[in-house]
Amino acid sequence: MPTPRLRVRPERFVAGGAALGHGPDGRVVFVRGGVPGDDVSVAVTDDRGGFSQAVAVEVHAAGPDRVVPPCPQRHAGCGGCDWQHVAVDAQLGHKAGIVADALRRTARLPDGDVRVGSAVSPDGYRTTVRVVGDADGRPAFRHERSHDTVPAAGCLVTHPLLAEALENPLDPGTEVILRASVQTGAVTRGEGDLVEHVAGMPLRVSAGSFFQSGPAAAELLVDAVRRAAPELATAGHVVDAYAGVGLFAATVVPDGARVTTIESSRPAVADCRVNLTGRHGAATIICAEVGRWRPDPNERYDVVIADPARTGLGKPGVRALAQVTAPVFVLVSCDPASLARDTALLAEHGYRHEYTEVLDLFPHTHHVEAVTRFVTNGV
Repeated sequence: MPTPRLRVRPERFVAGGAALGHGPDGRVVFVRGGVPGDDVSVAVTDDRGGFSQAVAVEVHAAGPDRVVPPCPQRHAGCGGCDWQHVAVDAQLGHKAGIVADALRRTARLPDGDVRVGSAVSPDGYRTTVRVVGDADGRPAFRHERSHDTVPAAGCLVTHPLLAEALENPLDPGTEVILRASVQTGAVTRGEGDLVEHVAGMPLRVSAGSFFQSGPAAAELLVDAVRRAAPELATAGHVVDAYAGVGLFAATVVPDGARVTTIESSRPAVADCRVNLTGRHGAATIICAEVGRWRPDPNERYDVVIADPARTGLGKPGVRALAQVTAPVFVLVSCDPASLARDTALLAEHGYRHEYTEVLDLFPHTHHVEAVTRFVTNGV
């Protein structure tokens, strides 16, 4: 049975990176590879009755922000940078629009304050990449929605320090994470650790620990968190939830202040212990799921910083962190939909959305990073 085709004019981007449009019958169609303002023919890949998923197969007229993907790997089928067909100087604005739309629809904030922040350089920004050995023993990336591979050498967004590693042989089928330190020039290949500097602070990052797309991205996040919580400058006790290697605890918590970090990844907790040694008057480092942690009822906490995974805080995370009763709550989100859900949940616990700043830490992709300031009604 032939794949159904429709003529669609995408209107806006939505969470997940597809462009939303309407088919001839008025049905909503989510178009991968579409750009607002396009006139495209699409192949329907999934029909749910109320809406359809589709992929653009022919562009009859290009929208104002459509460009030719600049990376040869994307032309060869690489699935790593799904927004290369969107003009790079327009990507951050579209991402802010996605966040505003999610807050409007899910968090019931029709006039939520959503601000356009900063972006890292669109070229050579990734210091961590996952590769797999192809049939010829070369490091490769996966095709979009496929196990087929594309050679990784020459990747547009991979940091130059990883160029040599992308030329080294890799056993077919073997997957490794390559990571480079801009500070030292060291490269790890699936094991070991390295040191990166962010906001003047050295941070140990082990192979098993999460780190941002690169130190430039981490710098933008640190700066945004500082601006979202100027109260940090005089804070006496800060909670850093989903703390990872201690990025925020090490950089935004003032010397002499107390900090409590909560993280479930053992490698990241080990790194955090190293990174916070001698940094604060007292650091309590907890290896646990945030949703199972309970604050000390005898403690006074001034600021909560939370940087959860893509699924967000959810009910357990919100319930646990709301018990801190800190007047200021800074949420770092990497998914617009979970940000909107968490905003609604925090509102149920008395936290009011003040503003969200949208950052672009992964140019050429649909991935969104947002830093949101919440306050209790008394602030």
